[in-house]
Amino acid sequence: MKLSLPDASNALPSVVKALLIAFLFVLPFSSSVAARNVFLGLAILCLLFAAATDSSRPGDRLPPLRVLLPIACWSLWCVASVAWSLEPAYSASELRPGLLYPALAFLVFFAATTEVADIDRWAWSLSAGLALLGLAAAVSKLATGSWDPSRWQGGIGAYSAHMVLAMPMLAWTFLRARRRAVTVRVFVAATAALTFSALYWTDNRITWIALALMMVGGTLVLVRLPGGLPYRRLPFVVAGAVVTAFFVFFVMAVQQRSPSQQENPVDAARELGEDPRIGLWRYALVRIADAPWVGHGYGKRILREPFRAAVEPHNPLNLHAHNLLLNVALQTGLVGLAFFVWMIGALVWEMVAGLGAGPPRNLVAALGLVLGAGFAVRNMTDDFLVRQNALLACSLAGAILGALRRDTSQFPPETERL
Repeated sequence: MKLSLPDASNALPSVVKALLIAFLFVLPFSSSVAARNVFLGLAILCLLFAAATDSSRPGDRLPPLRVLLPIACWSLWCVASVAWSLEPAYSASELRPGLLYPALAFLVFFAATTEVADIDRWAWSLSAGLALLGLAAAVSKLATGSWDPSRWQGGIGAYSAHMVLAMPMLAWTFLRARRRAVTVRVFVAATAALTFSALYWTDNRITWIALALMMVGGTLVLVRLPGGLPYRRLPFVVAGAVVTAFFVFFVMAVQQRSPSQQENPVDAARELGEDPRIGLWRYALVRIADAPWVGHGYGKRILREPFRAAVEPHNPLNLHAHNLLLNVALQTGLVGLAFFVWMIGALVWEMVAGLGAGPPRNLVAALGLVLGAGFAVRNMTDDFLVRQNALLACSLAGAILGALRRDTSQFPPETERL
C-alpha cells in the first residue's frame, strides 16, 4: 500500500493570501518595514514555486500586454534616467523602494487575486489596520492632548494618503456584508468615526475634498450599475449628508491651521490663495523647462536643495514640487510623463471596461475607479507615490485588475458574502 503525501502546491494559494493579508495589515505602520518586506518576499517565493510546479495556465499570472507594456516602458525609462541624473547615486538608491517594490506588489496581488472574495480579504485587512491607527490616535489624544501620525505612519501627509486608499476598502467591507451583519456594521461605523476624528486632528485639507469626490462619484456609479446599491434615493440622501459633513470638516481644518482666521473667514480664502505650493509649482515649471525631455533624474527629491532655497527656505517640507505630475516631469521629462500617463491610462481603461461586466465584477471596477480618483486628487497638492503609499496603491491596482481578468460566469451575482 502506497502512502500519498499531500501536494504542497495545493496549499500555496491559501499561504500566499495569508501572507498578503498580513502584508496589508502592517503596511501603514512606519515601524513595519522589515515585516512587510518579509511577507511580500515570502509571497513572491510561493508564487514562483507555484509557477514552476504548475504550467497549466501561465498566462493567468501576469496582466495583459496592454497593461504590462506601459509599465515596462515607464520603469525602464526611470532606470535609464540614472545615466543623466544630477545625482546618479541618489536616483539609483530610489529605484528599489520607489519602483521595484511597488511593481512587485502589483504583480503579486494581480496573481493572488483570483476571485471577488479576495478583494473582501484585502478590504478586511486594511480595515483592521485602519481601526488600529484610529484607536492609536484616540488613545494619544486622550493621554497627551495631541495626535502625531509620524509616530505610527510616517507623518500627516502619509497618513492622510493611506486613509484615502483605505476608506473605500472600509466602505467595501460594509457593502459586501450581509444585511443582518450587525457586528460588521458596528465595526465599520466605529472605524470610520475614529479615522475621521484622527484626520480632523491633523488639520489636513485636501483629503476632505478627495473623500467628498469619492463619495459623490462612487454613489453615482453604484446606483447605475446592475447589482449595485438596492435603493435609488436613499444613497443620494446619505451621500449628500456625508459630503456636507466633509465640507464642514474642510472649513474647520482651514481655520484651525490659522486660529486668527476664525474671526475673519475671508482671511481663510486669502491664505489658500497664498499657499506656498503655488510658488513651488511655478518654480517646478521653470526647472522642467531646463530639461524638458529627459528630466533631472529619478527620485522625488532630486532637486531638494534648489526647491528649499526657492520658496520659504525655512520650511523643511519644500523639497519637491508637491504635485505628482510635476514631480514626474521634473524627474523624467516629458517623455517620462507620457509613459506615466500611458501607464495610468491603461489601468483606468481596464477598470472602465470592467463596468460593463455583470455583478459583482462591475462593482470591483467601480471600486478601482473610486480609489484612482481619490488618490489622484490627494496627489494634486503633494506626491505620495512613494514608500508605503506607493506599495498600497500598486497592490490595490493589481488586486482590482486581478479580479477583473476573470470571466463573468465565474462570478455569480450572489458570490460569497462576509
